[in-house]
Amino acid sequence: MDSEIPEPFQKELTCLVCLNFLLDPVTTGCGHSFCRSCLCLFWEQAEASASCPVCRQRSEQTNLKTNFLLKNLVSAVRKANLRQFLKCEEQLCGTHKQTKTIFCEADKSLLCLVCSQGQEHKTHRHCPTEEAAEESWEKLANQMRSLWEKIQDVERNLKKFNFSFNNEVSSQHIRLFDDARRLMYEHPSLHASLDGGTSKYFAAWGAQSFTSGKQYWEMLVDSSWDWAVGICKDSWIRKDDDILDESNRDKFLLLCVKRDDHYQLWTTAPTTPLYIERPLGRVGVFLDCDSESISFVDVAKHSLLWRYDDGVCTFPVRPFICTGHR
Repeated sequence: MDSEIPEPFQKELTCLVCLNFLLDPVTTGCGHSFCRSCLCLFWEQAEASASCPVCRQRSEQTNLKTNFLLKNLVSAVRKANLRQFLKCEEQLCGTHKQTKTIFCEADKSLLCLVCSQGQEHKTHRHCPTEEAAEESWEKLANQMRSLWEKIQDVERNLKKFNFSFNNEVSSQHIRLFDDARRLMYEHPSLHASLDGGTSKYFAAWGAQSFTSGKQYWEMLVDSSWDWAVGICKDSWIRKDDDILDESNRDKFLLLCVKRDDHYQLWTTAPTTPLYIERPLGRVGVFLDCDSESISFVDVAKHSLLWRYDDGVCTFPVRPFICTGHR
């Protein structure tokens, strides 16, 4: 295997999605092989049921086993390619003109045998270069597999716990957005025009309160004029107070308010404008009762919008959503 590996053979060990060597390879019922992570991501993004990315044949099984024959072949080819690469003249040790067959774990560098025994590296932990490379590939594969399993756990939990809401339309929550708009404009003459107008507001509280565990839900905000999402306490639901009173710690919301063609995101505890792009599509809310924190994510971009610090929430709390349309 020290000679150059024929390209057609290497192509047979290539993932048909990412076009790199197979990583934790799996083979579907139709006979096509992919990196496990590539196939999982393809299935995650596909609108239809699980199918082969190449021939589109539906996969009856989604919990596929690692194809160890392919895994071992890929490992052997990677090692052979690495040996060929390290034998190139430009990759030889500049001092001793020897192949760098040793990996120094202390400073993550490749060394020749002589350098590894020198004063600078002799007290460091070493291992063969090929072994270090394969360990890195294996670690990456395990991390990707673990991440996919966590995604599946979240999806199972979402299917298991479908929230129900108590719905109410209230002038109290029209003021929620008007108060934020007043903070956007300092000129007093604008205040008189900042009312609910012809907007129709839909407000909803979770029928179930939470005191422990981890919860996640999403709200579609595509066509909303104004919107708010987060958690609140029963004490705030019963009150008729100012939504943006900074001394009130009964609600932890992410708000989006519109004035003319301008949108502004706000948080409520304390009242703070966020100078980031408003999300389009869905906003996800992750409540961690164990750390007493709440996070908001842009689902489409897989990015964090805002996170309230650990320990800020007191329980019990309920999910809260509110949207406005014109």
